Order: sequence, then structure tokens, then C-alpha cells
Amino acid sequence: MKIRILINAFLFSLIVLIEPAFSNNKFKKNKNLEYLKTKSIKFDEIYGVHNLKKSENNTFLYGDKSNIPAKLNYFFNILIANLENDSKVDTEILSSVDLFSDKQTKLGSLITAEGNVVLKSENAILNSSKLSYDQDSKLLNIKGNIKFKSGESFFEASEIEYDFINKKGFILNVYGSVNFQEISKIQLFSKDNSNRIEDNILKYENNPKEVRFNNESFIKLGNFFRKYEEDESFTDQDFEVKINPIVKTRFITKKIDINNDVWFSDDLTLTNDPFNKPQLKIRNKNFKTIFNDDNTKIRSKWSWARIEDKIPIPLGPRRIDVDKNQNFKWGNGYDKEKYDGFYIFRRFNQVDIDDTTTLNLTTFFPLQRIIYGETESFPNNEDLVISPKVKQDANFADNFGIGAFLKSEKNNRKFILDFSTNSLDFEKLDKAAEINSFLKINLSKYEINSKEKKSIHDDLSKPNSNIRKSDDLTFFGSYRSKTKNGSLGEILVKSSYGVQYDVTTNKERNNIKSFTEKSLSIGNYESASKLNSNDLINKNRLVLSFKRGYEIPLWKPKTESNINEEYKYSPVVIPQGLSWNLEGNLDFFRYDDGSKQDLFLIKTGPKFTVGEFKKNLFDYTEISIMPRFKFNSGQSPFNFDQVIDNKAIELKVSQQLYGPILVNFTGDLSLDKKESNEDILINPVVDLAWSRRAYSINLFYNLDSEVGGINFKINTFDFKGSGERFDQ
Repeated sequence: MKIRILINAFLFSLIVLIEPAFSNNKFKKNKNLEYLKTKSIKFDEIYGVHNLKKSENNTFLYGDKSNIPAKLNYFFNILIANLENDSKVDTEILSSVDLFSDKQTKLGSLITAEGNVVLKSENAILNSSKLSYDQDSKLLNIKGNIKFKSGESFFEASEIEYDFINKKGFILNVYGSVNFQEISKIQLFSKDNSNRIEDNILKYENNPKEVRFNNESFIKLGNFFRKYEEDESFTDQDFEVKINPIVKTRFITKKIDINNDVWFSDDLTLTNDPFNKPQLKIRNKNFKTIFNDDNTKIRSKWSWARIEDKIPIPLGPRRIDVDKNQNFKWGNGYDKEKYDGFYIFRRFNQVDIDDTTTLNLTTFFPLQRIIYGETESFPNNEDLVISPKVKQDANFADNFGIGAFLKSEKNNRKFILDFSTNSLDFEKLDKAAEINSFLKINLSKYEINSKEKKSIHDDLSKPNSNIRKSDDLTFFGSYRSKTKNGSLGEILVKSSYGVQYDVTTNKERNNIKSFTEKSLSIGNYESASKLNSNDLINKNRLVLSFKRGYEIPLWKPKTESNINEEYKYSPVVIPQGLSWNLEGNLDFFRYDDGSKQDLFLIKTGPKFTVGEFKKNLFDYTEISIMPRFKFNSGQSPFNFDQVIDNKAIELKVSQQLYGPILVNFTGDLSLDKKESNEDILINPVVDLAWSRRAYSINLFYNLDSEVGGINFKINTFDFKGSGERFDQ
């Protein structure tokens, strides 16, 4: 039941960034068309289009924003202006729409085109069987095998009707797809030949081609140790969400009703899967999309996710602003240390302080603490912050927690302030509050993607440009921040503040990938003493660090460049091969009491990947073995940064068992002498996955910290072609 609820919440978030868009099938051009070209006419406000003059950036309508309903509306208004044959001609402002058909007639106010009707502008095209327009009632009707294309966005339908006076209409039997990365670049009437639609677009393939994995949205549930990334919260997350834009998606519906800038459908289905039969679909009742100058709003009265077209999961109603970050309002988690077990939380709507600054607020309710009336999440009030936690009665204020996340970004500067507390009892606030903040200033012209990790072992398998460099200056501060130090586990740092300068470079030359990191930091830290973990000490610390790594390919077989329908279990082409990884770093620690420690670390080893992950049995294996050796001198006065675990082997293994079932293991095998065999494995994590092209579900458990959770991912793709209709 819990798993269904968690999956429920995640899949529902797919709707967050969906904008109605449309697709095209194969066009057919009649070689014996009678030709009619109407003049390019400037039309007035009666047709509902304003400010059509070309901007400096060659964009039209709604400033620098663009969406398919706006494009289609603009396309039709140009057509109607031409059909009205208005005498106000301004060919420098508006280009013409060409109308081709086998037969064209005019009877009174009714203009009719029949047989292989083709409407074409510089950058958009529509064809159908019949088109009619009544000049008196301003009613446009298009019927029969309708296909519309603009850029990488398409739709096909059986009928379109639109009343230009009342600004109402409908589209019947619609199937479509949209490319979110290209949609803002489409210029329907630009004179730029690079955007011109050629005649061969009428032969456009509907089968998806050049299908490439783009990104993943995910949800994580469990007790997590912090692994900070710039665009995410500092804090330990029991419920972590990342929703990325969907590059290309497909949809189908029997009818779309149009009322000015509102598009409505009683029943609309979306899918992120480029192939049929879709592995994941989301069905929406009373689906409404509202387009305006500032934002796109999506409303759904009720939605369901269907996995493999077999398992329906109710997702509930949604109210979404597409241009804003989306989070689930309600959620739950498990954290024994912080909330005494299970808890629920509620997020409030994001507060936009100004164009560059946002504030997110969250409230927490520790259910087990509330039920049992006691807590083990705090030391005694008179003890130190780092003192052991004790069991005590929970008062009313202990039943609530709050969190605030302030983020401000402008030009090359980013500021983050993250505050949370697991109790509102002011007497224990110093033992309940956690604060993390930083101000980062990017000093380089070429910034490395913030999501790209620096570790060769994990991430240098991803494509890099020839050289990418980033220079960052960061001012940081924290209160009650936690860090993990190998076999010592998680250690609390009461406070820290300082400044850090980083220079990072990624290169690729002759198929050899490399990275370099240089770092200098100066800060003040207050944490537990290495000599006595119950003593709190305060020291200034300077750290100079240099790190370099290489990935050297030894064997790399030829593989497909894009996935196809055979890739049922993986969103990417498996990068098969054998490579040798080498990484080393040199760190110098200096403390104001004269203490120091120097570290030289080196790790090296092979990474072997074989199998395409297309067959049902043992068709994918990945093994990485990295022996790691640390050579250090001196001692730190602190526990949290003392060099330990000098000899170990870093292991990473992934193995397909059968079909979509995949097992993963990561951890360090200690080679140091230990008091017991239980200490041999450091931070071991076992992961059991159900892996599919369109989504994956992972159950993971950390054997050291005895915490686990669920990781649910939705994969998104970019591809050429419109795709084919699928069952709703």
C-alpha cells in the first residue's frame, strides 16, 4: 500500500510541465494543384491579434514566449486576413499564407477549398481534405485528415472549427507531440531560411527516430545522508523531488474545446514514451490549459497513472503553473534520529519575493512522536549540542517542525538559505534547528553544468565537450550540519563559516577524459574533539586541495547511437567497453593550534560493461573495482575530518537478473585491520530495481546506517518524428 502511494505521488508530478502540443503524420502533396496565392494582409483587432510587428529577435506574439495554440491562432488569423482580401497590405510586416487545393469555389460569403488542401507559411504547414470560411459569420471549418506542423511540434485531427468573433471552437480526434526545447525557437513567419519548411516536410516520417535519453525526473523516499548539489536543498532529505522539463511528449484526446486562451478536454492522455505500446501513461479528467503572457496554467480535476496499461494509480486533482517549480504539497518520510520515526509534511505555495528570489515553506508533523508522547531526538536541555540524545517526554511544541528555503539567483550569483527545525520548543531550539547557507559567485565565462559530478568513477562516462572550465568563489555558513566520515559514520558539526575558491576543468582528448580540481578554503569550525567526542572545540582551518583524474578506454565495441523499440529495459544505449580509471588527490590541512595533517590519495582500477540490456536474461553487467590507498601524516583536532580507512577497495556492481529486474551494489571493502568482521564493509548499499525504458523503481537499503527508501524515476526523451497514435 505504501509503495502504491509513493508511486502515486511521483507519477502525478509528470503533469507538472506538460503543455498541450500537437503532432504530424505523413503529408501528401498533390502534384496537379490549382494554385491560389493571396496577398499578405495586415488585419486589425477584430481578429484578436495585436502587436504583430517583428521584434529585434524575430519573435511574434506574447513577447518572447511561444506556444502551439498561439502559433495555430496566429496562422489562422493570417489566413483569414488573406481570405478577407483586405486592402491594407504591408508585406514587410506579414508574410503570406499559400493556399493549395484541387478545387476552390466562392458562393456568396462562403469560401471553400476541397481536395488535398495545403496551407503553408514560411515556418508552418497544415493540410486537410476540405476548408471552408464564411466571411460574414467569421467561421472557419477544416475537415478530413488534418495535419499541422511547426518546428518539432505536430498534431493531427479529423476536424477543426473556430469562431473568430466569439473566439470559440473545437478540435476533434486529436493526436500530437511537442518538443519543449524547440518550441520557443519556432517563428512562423520569419524570413530566416534556416527555419523554412520545405516541400519534403509533406513526407515526414511518423516513426520515432534518433531517440535519445534526455533527462530524468525522480522522487526519493527514505532517510538520506546529505549529498549536496547546487540546485537542491542542503538538508538531509527523507522525501526528495526533482522534476525536469519534458523535452518531447505525446498526447491523445477525442476533443479539445477552445474558449479564447483556454483549452479544455474532458479526457486527455499523456505519455513520455516515444514508442507504442507506451509503458507509462497519465490520463486526465477535465484537463484545462490556460495560456497568457506571463504563465501557462494547467488544471486537472482528477488524474490517473497507468503502468504498462495494466496498473491504474489514482493521482488526484492538480493545479500547476508551468513556468514555476513544482513540489508535492503533502508527503511523508521516516527518520528515526530527527523525527522519532514516521512523519508527514505539508509544503505551502512558493512565495515570489521578486523576479530572482523565491521562498518555500514547509511544516512537519512527527506522527510517532505524537502518538507515543515521547522523543529520543534531543539531548537534555542543559547538555551540549553534541551530547548523546536521551529519551524524554514530548511536549506540545515538539509535535511540530518547520522548514524554510530561500533562493536568489541573479547573473553569476546564487544565494541559498536553508533553515529547518524538528521542534518549536524554544528551550531546545539550539538542539533542534539546522541552518545552511552559501553565496556562490561564478567568476568564469564557461560554467560546468551543476549536475555534472567530478568523480571519474561515477560520471566521466557521460559525454563532455573538449574543455569545460568553472571558477567559483563561495561564502558559506552552517549551524548543526552533518557530515559523513567513512567508518566513523555521521558526525555533527555545530557551526562553520568561511570562504572557498574552486577551479574545475573537464577535458576530453583522443578519447581520454580527464578532470582537474583545485580548491582553497579558509573557515572556522566548532565540532567534537578527536581526543574526546564529548568535548566541543573551536578551530580555524585552512585546506589546500588538488585533485586529478583520468578515464582511459581500453576496449570499446561499436554500438548503436540511438535506442529503438527493442530497448524495453533501458532508456539509453549501454556504453559497453573496458576502461581504466585513475584518480589522485593531494590535501593539506592546517589548524590555528598548530595541528596539521597532509593526505595523498590514489585509486585506480578497471570498469567493465557488457550487454545491451535488451534480452531477458543476463544481458547487462557492469563491474567497477577501484583499490584506494591513503597516505597521511599528522592529526586533525576534529573527528569529522580526520583521515581514516587508509586501505580499501571501492566496489560497484550492476547485474540484470531477468527482464527488468536489476540488482546493484556499491560500497567500500576495508583492507585495514578491524576489531570485528562487521566493520569490513563501509557504507554498503544494496539496490533492487525494476527498470523499464520509460520509468524505473528502485528499492535501496544502506546496511551501515540501516536506512533505505524508494527511488522512482520517469525518463524523458528527444526524438525525430511524430510517433503514432496510441490507445487512450
